[in-house]
Amino acid sequence: MTADGIAAGWIAADWGSSNLRAWAMDGAGRVVAEAGSARGAATLAAEAFEPALLEVVGPWLAGAARTDVIVCGMAGGQGTVA
Repeated sequence: MTADGIAAGWIAADWGSSNLRAWAMDGAGRVVAEAGSARGAATLAAEAFEPALLEVVGPWLAGAARTDVIVCGMAGGQGTVA
């Protein structure tokens, strides 16, 4: 578990040009938490993508465990997301 009590089985994110929205999903595909940011893909330099994503989903990451993150939207149109 994480500090806020939520450890995502996986994370879904919709990263548009003006907003980032993310959902922590459990193993059965149910939403267990959601968060967002006004740090859209069009507002960020390539090196700012990873910190912006971690700002939103970081609380759902369980230490050293690997968590899949599936991103759709404009994020792929701006370069690579680490």
